[in-house]
Amino acid sequence: MLRAAMNIIAQKGAAGASLAEIGVAAGFSRGLPAERFGTKLALLNALVDFMEHWFAERVRAALGGRAGLAAVRARIDAHIDSACASPIATAALYSLFVESLCAIPELQPRTRALSASFHDGFRSHLGEAKRRGELRAGVDCTKTANILVGMLRGLIIQSLLEGDAAQLAANRAQIHAFIDTGLCKQGAVADVRAGMPRRKTA
Repeated sequence: MLRAAMNIIAQKGAAGASLAEIGVAAGFSRGLPAERFGTKLALLNALVDFMEHWFAERVRAALGGRAGLAAVRARIDAHIDSACASPIATAALYSLFVESLCAIPELQPRTRALSASFHDGFRSHLGEAKRRGELRAGVDCTKTANILVGMLRGLIIQSLLEGDAAQLAANRAQIHAFIDTGLCKQGAVADVRAGMPRRKTA
């Protein structure tokens, strides 16, 4: 049922989707979503939970025990790879982000919490990098986490608008270059890159 909701929201947004429509699309009765979730808001919150869990599993796999800037790089890759692997889920998620600002303000606590978790992940790894002596002097971990999330969010939205996930993946190298030139302490680039797996080139 949540997958059906995700597909519908990716196509037409959450505000225009009804519980009855979701039930039919999932192959059940029109009334089952209301019976199971009670309200549309409860279903949307459950959908955000579902997508957050899916992404968290991919992040854990990408991190593979890495720390510091190597973990920052792995988390960046997890965001990009997840968006490329599941454009429907990505479109649904970003629709929920946007609609929570106006059409469905009751969803804001959940979307804000999810957004905060993205920032917290990067901020935590940047804090590790600072303690490990990997960062340039003067790097603010909180502000840098905001910049990284904002950069990724903008590129992902751009890829959705243009229907070009390949271009999103192609931007990976430039994002990593930003870390090399803007964050890495001089002489630490090779050590940080050594903590990342090599990627095949097309």
